Amino acid sequence: MNIQIYGKIIRKIRKINSKILTNLEVQKIERIGVKCIFEKDLTIIGGENITIGDNFFAGPNCRIEAWKEYNGIHFNPIIKIGNNVKINSKCHIGAINEISIDDDVLIGSGVFITDHAHGTSHLKDLKLPPNNRNLYSKGKVKIGSKCWICENAVILPGVTIGESSIVGAGAIVTKDVPPYSVVGGNPARVLKIIN
Repeated sequence: MNIQIYGKIIRKIRKINSKILTNLEVQKIERIGVKCIFEKDLTIIGGENITIGDNFFAGPNCRIEAWKEYNGIHFNPIIKIGNNVKINSKCHIGAINEISIDDDVLIGSGVFITDHAHGTSHLKDLKLPPNNRNLYSKGKVKIGSKCWICENAVILPGVTIGESSIVGAGAIVTKDVPPYSVVGGNPARVLKIIN
């Protein structure tokens, strides 16, 4: 068999397999609105604790994880995603507490949103390998409506991002962001408030 034909067949099989696996992942989600699109290689953990509104889009290689148990400790995670939310490729959303994303939010590629960490900064925790540390949440994460979270930003636990705000590319958000603000940097700071 010609090597080019063989290569095309293999690529086609991989594409079909990826679509099937993505559809199986989507079926785990508690509630999904209408007109939602999920690109290939989606990972869902704890789908029964995840709700998604209408007109949602998730780019390829996204992870949405509501961890109900880790290292024998149980959690009651909630992930709520509103209407008209677009999450681009390689985003990771992880909750043991609560993450809510309001309507009309755009999230760039490679964004990480979490409400927890592997352990605390106490010496007792730091002596353990990270995977053996208990998950710990400082608080919920809330992203207000009409926000734009730019590429490779990181949203850390206990943060509220006010409506219509912009989080710059590569920003690491460690504290609340006022509505109608532009923030950037590491740690993120307010660069501009829009009146």
